[in-house]
Amino acid sequence: MNNREIPGKIIVENREVKYISDDGSNNFVNNKNGLFDLITSQFEIAKYGGIISENCKLTLPNGELFHSLSYKGDIEGWREEINLGAEKLKLITGKVINDKIELSDGRNFKLSDCKIEFY
Repeated sequence: MNNREIPGKIIVENREVKYISDDGSNNFVNNKNGLFDLITSQFEIAKYGGIISENCKLTLPNGELFHSLSYKGDIEGWREEINLGAEKLKLITGKVINDKIELSDGRNFKLSDCKIEFY
């Protein structure tokens, strides 16, 4: 059993976690044309810091898939870069707040109703 905590559930100073919708047809990471690279290459706003995949899939009760990523350093710059990249690619973003994931389209779901997979 994996003892990892759901990314974003525990607040870490100077780090933020974001979830990105994925139709599952693409490899999120480890692929030059993967969704992670597509989102992070759309804009260059962040001045310093970095962004990584948290290697976590979150599936909503309705079957929609999200991947988590986190960033540190220029939090505002990374946040804007990810939000604009997701918007350009017509993707939904999400953030864990307490025991729910709140999505950019206004929906929210209890984490206990979602399937969490680490890879």
